Amino acid sequence: MRSHAHVRCQRTTGLMLALLGGLALAACSSQGGGSGGGSGGASSGGSGGASQPGAGGATSTGGTTTGKGGAGSGGTTGSGGTTSTTASGGVAGSGGAQSGGNSGSGGASSGGGNGTGGASASGGSGTTTTGRGGTGGGGSSGNGGASSGGAGGAGGSATGGASGGASGGTTATGTGGGGGTGKGGATGTGGASGAGGSGTGGSTACAGHAVSLAANGTGSDSDAAYANVEIDMKTDLPIGNSKRTVEYWAWIRSTDWVGDKNEMYFYGSTSGTATQFGMDFGTNPVSGSTTNHATLDPFTGGGFNDDSTDDLGINSSTDQWVHIAEVWDGTQLLVYVNGVLKITDKGDGSVTALATGQSTLIIGCNPSNKQCFGGYFDELRVWNVARSATDIKNNYNKPMVGNESGLVGYWKFDETSGTTTADAITTSSHTPHPGTLKADTTAHNPTFVVPSTPVPLVCP
Repeated sequence: MRSHAHVRCQRTTGLMLALLGGLALAACSSQGGGSGGGSGGASSGGSGGASQPGAGGATSTGGTTTGKGGAGSGGTTGSGGTTSTTASGGVAGSGGAQSGGNSGSGGASSGGGNGTGGASASGGSGTTTTGRGGTGGGGSSGNGGASSGGAGGAGGSATGGASGGASGGTTATGTGGGGGTGKGGATGTGGASGAGGSGTGGSTACAGHAVSLAANGTGSDSDAAYANVEIDMKTDLPIGNSKRTVEYWAWIRSTDWVGDKNEMYFYGSTSGTATQFGMDFGTNPVSGSTTNHATLDPFTGGGFNDDSTDDLGINSSTDQWVHIAEVWDGTQLLVYVNGVLKITDKGDGSVTALATGQSTLIIGCNPSNKQCFGGYFDELRVWNVARSATDIKNNYNKPMVGNESGLVGYWKFDETSGTTTADAITTSSHTPHPGTLKADTTAHNPTFVVPSTPVPLVCP
């Protein structure tokens, strides 16, 4: 009896020891699993999770060890959770498999918008670590600024970069602090390309005053006022058969295109053959037209008179500024209109050379018949050379410096008042030839005006 009781006691003791051992083992297993099922979403931590892949999820208490096992590479096996009989534990195990912060790949991609990825690593009950993975760079991809609005930097305003950088971070809606990197702004250099804002061309209009002969009539009206500008050029005036160019701008009204009634300028003798040099309007309309009367009559007093009907490329129906250049090259008379050759007169064969007489140069009238022009004059230039077609084309609408070779008289009519106009030649050896404003009475004198339609001059 005694022996049997002893055996029974030993068995009882063994069972209790086994039970206590089992409980102790369970407690140890519980702690090992905890580190394995810890919230993988947490940022870098210990490597405990790796040691207990199997029973980890069984107790699902890993959440209390936030920020530890998840970062360990052990979780990469993911076997702990998969073999666990506790469902939530397994979920936590797989979270850890994504190696903590790395699983928060949402943050790493485009602007932290997906930075909530860590939430999935809740590992059972350990939800206190949600969202931590999102800290993985968050706004570091905030490259929204790459659009660099600066490309439209309109004229170099260089505002592109500013707008690009600002928008970069705003796209980082995750917990990653977003946009701190603002790389977009760095690329926003497009504004620099807007250097073209310097604009277009460096030419500007530079018209000033002009001289008005408005006291004279237009059409066939009376020119009794005889308003004109007289210039005594003395020996600088090209006479005889010498080469020359006389050019100017004239504001011509539609009613001025009447021949032998509105003569624009004259110099030379009032008698003899080929002794004059001047410009009149034509008496006939343009050839082939009955309505366009924009024709010219360059005259020399015989031999080379040309009451032309050539088309000048303009129309008499419009009030307009017209540039006229009359050239004698020694053998023929040439007339350019707005820089383009329009009339060529080789003479009638009876005269082969000019014999222009010495006189004052009269702008606005012909003293031999008292027929005068009633418009405006500007930029009068007299040369002792025959200007070439290229010279005229390249310079007809530009002011002169005043020291150009062959230029012997230059009047800009830029005064604002008075009865004289200056010779604008700048060569030191030149003797100036001022012009005098005259008329039948002082009340009819020419005046300096600012035309409502400016002379189409362009400053270089």
